[in-house]
Amino acid sequence: QAKRTLVQLLRYDPAGITDPQEPGYAAGSGAPEHMLGYLKYLWVAGDRHDCLRRAEGLVQEVNSMPLELHRGRPEWLDSKGWAPLDARASKSKPLSSYQAPLRARVYLRLGTWRWTMTSSEDLSGEVIESVLGNLDIVKQEAPAWAKAWHTWALFNVQALEHFSRSDTQAASHFVAPAVTGFFKAVSLGQYGAEVRQGAHLQDILRLLTLWFNHGSAPDVEAALEEGFMHVSIDTWLAVIPQIIARIHTTQVVVRRLIHNLLVKVGRQHPQSLMYPLLVACKSQSSLRQDAARRVVDAVRTHSPKLVEEAEMVSGELIRVAILWHEMWHEALEEASRQYFGDRNVDAMLATLMPLHQQMMDENKGPTTLKEIAFMQNFGRELAEAYEWCKKYQKSKREAELHQAWDLYYHVFKRINKMLPTLTVLELNLVAPSLVKALDLELAVPGTYLVGEPLVTINGFTPNLHVISSKQRPRKLTIIGSDLAEYVFLLKGHEDLRQDERVMQLFGLVNTMLSHDRTTAERALSIARYAVIPLSPNSGLIGWVPNCDTLHALIREFRDVRKIPLNVEHRLMLGMAPNYDNLTIIQKVEVFEHAMESTPGDDLHRVLWLKSRNSEIWLDRRTNYTRSTGVMSMVGYLLGLGDRHPSNLMLDRFSGKLLHIDFGDCFEASMTREKFPEKVPFRLTRMMIKAMEVSGIEGNFRSTCENVVRVLRANKDSVMAMLEAFVHDPLINWRLLNTGDTTAEPLADGDFSHLDVTGHGADAAATAIEAAGSEEELTGSMPSPPRRDVRERELITAYGALGGANEVLNERAVAVMKRMSDKLTGRDFLQDGLAQHQENDSISSQVQRLIGQATAHENLCQSYIGWCPFW
Repeated sequence: QAKRTLVQLLRYDPAGITDPQEPGYAAGSGAPEHMLGYLKYLWVAGDRHDCLRRAEGLVQEVNSMPLELHRGRPEWLDSKGWAPLDARASKSKPLSSYQAPLRARVYLRLGTWRWTMTSSEDLSGEVIESVLGNLDIVKQEAPAWAKAWHTWALFNVQALEHFSRSDTQAASHFVAPAVTGFFKAVSLGQYGAEVRQGAHLQDILRLLTLWFNHGSAPDVEAALEEGFMHVSIDTWLAVIPQIIARIHTTQVVVRRLIHNLLVKVGRQHPQSLMYPLLVACKSQSSLRQDAARRVVDAVRTHSPKLVEEAEMVSGELIRVAILWHEMWHEALEEASRQYFGDRNVDAMLATLMPLHQQMMDENKGPTTLKEIAFMQNFGRELAEAYEWCKKYQKSKREAELHQAWDLYYHVFKRINKMLPTLTVLELNLVAPSLVKALDLELAVPGTYLVGEPLVTINGFTPNLHVISSKQRPRKLTIIGSDLAEYVFLLKGHEDLRQDERVMQLFGLVNTMLSHDRTTAERALSIARYAVIPLSPNSGLIGWVPNCDTLHALIREFRDVRKIPLNVEHRLMLGMAPNYDNLTIIQKVEVFEHAMESTPGDDLHRVLWLKSRNSEIWLDRRTNYTRSTGVMSMVGYLLGLGDRHPSNLMLDRFSGKLLHIDFGDCFEASMTREKFPEKVPFRLTRMMIKAMEVSGIEGNFRSTCENVVRVLRANKDSVMAMLEAFVHDPLINWRLLNTGDTTAEPLADGDFSHLDVTGHGADAAATAIEAAGSEEELTGSMPSPPRRDVRERELITAYGALGGANEVLNERAVAVMKRMSDKLTGRDFLQDGLAQHQENDSISSQVQRLIGQATAHENLCQSYIGWCPFW
């Protein structure tokens, strides 16, 4: 159809002319606009060599044409080609693709096609010079065209990467032009001109990468200084987490520029900086603390009340997130593992000493009624244990540590009995300052948006409800100045900064899906929620109302019918008690026995039973199927693991699937030593049976293919976001492979590794009896790996590197290549043969992924708490 229309417009078929010298081959068509359209068709149709040859002929024709009206610099650009800062004040608008001069559009196509036809390995100085020449003409012809600057900057980055492998001196010449190109693209993009969805954010992220890596070079510094003057300060609000992540860089010039930019942002948008800056102020790195504190002090000069309120609210919420009871419970459990399990006394002391010092410090000592009560209950025994530890540090006698552990054990046992009773926390007992916090200037966390009415904190509800899970998060309600209730989950023990970046990626993907006609018609999107880190190990998560985990839904369904929750696991153990030691083929047999003996239609029936009528059920089923498809593909790209039934939630009204807990990204769960995951995403039998009558055929498959198509079409934007993610110093320590990530965590209070003689041995037996695992007490499924345990192991491994980042950089490069392969259909090509194999089409890539996700030989190797039989 497209070709037929183009041939009608041209009034002949150029395919019939094969001689480049003959009129009508490309030049001499009489309609160069339509000929450019025909060349685009040839390119998309795959006849790329012919397209390139004809494009060179078309260039000659447009060069001989009279100059166009739009050619050159419009009056509203300044003498250096910069757009005015205030887009609304300008009467003129940047050019769209349709308004750009024909000569500029032809040269842009010729340059990008030459670039695309040359692989990164074959990129030579000659090709680089040729493409840059083409793109230089484009930006001269159409200096108000954002796409021209965007493409120019991207190619300079490509040239920089090419020369950085061989000639770093030559490579450095491409940095400043790339920086200027990105700034001009951003400057023109802020007008809402025709910039492809995600391209604006892509330009900002690429700009940050160049800034952080090359900002110390004088020409780059000058380009950055000039660029900052010509883009709106609002530009940077989308990437505040990435900028603050580098606030403590050792490059003095870069650090100064970051400080200056954050101070400017703080002057116009202090609310957007408060929470992320205060997280940096609590960092263990003194350099990072100092850098953040300087910016906070700069904001304090013009917004003292706001800073004071933010420090108070942030500090009190952190205090509430982990009470002293929980802090000591966790520390004693960890210290016992280090001492009795690893025989590592230094690590044990490093875990416990800071807590002892905190209790004795006049400034950090007990201040709330809850902390004072803790001191009255446990202060004497802990102080005595502290004295024994100090004696050990002097004498190195093991007996003194045994004395300390007798005391620690008694404290642990009493705290362990007390914790389950703490189901409601009264704010006046745990954080009295929050009770008095009324009508604040500080915005409700996660609500600040430029151009939207500011919603400030009106007050806090007096009680926090503790959710009865191992991490014991709290349900916190804040009353806004609009008198609406804003509900959050207050979490301790977890670093939420990675979850925050994942939400940024999901936002970008949602933008792309909303700009594509097919995906927009189907309303495809990823359910998101606010994530606000408060400290390196605590934060707020926006409460998602009316959602239940799949685990809770299946538990409820089975409890009513008196079906054991772990019936499949029991069947497997009945057939093979030593399941973990079997070969894969034996595991498949046992796994299939459990599958054949149970219907596995729990989720399907839950969806049906919870719907008022068939119309609502059909709507929910469609939403469930499509949302599963979207997250399957995006989760695969991100390498998202640990998708056990407690990390998937179902919306009671819409039926959409929501994912939570993004601690395992970049295929970390696939590379761990114990129980590595073998599936790209969760697509178990229960999930399939809850779909249409044809299962994965229909909505699920078409959704997957559409999402992959959109991701591939926007590869540059997605890769820019992922690159910023992977190279972020606050995130990339997770890329390390510790080799022994605990797949079967210690049960809460499991002191079973106590093996000392005397009191300790008795203590061990009693502790196991008193604080045994949940599975033993309730017959439920084994718990999944604890995120806080995994994070501690990774941080330990990161510390062991001692600042040597080579291992980390190698892993980051490998992760980026893997994600690039996924976006081009090269993820299943065999090493060594990849050059001779064609990339997978969208449909074949999706088919391979579905095959991997549903293969019994992959599912049967999963950790049992992942519930592969569900």
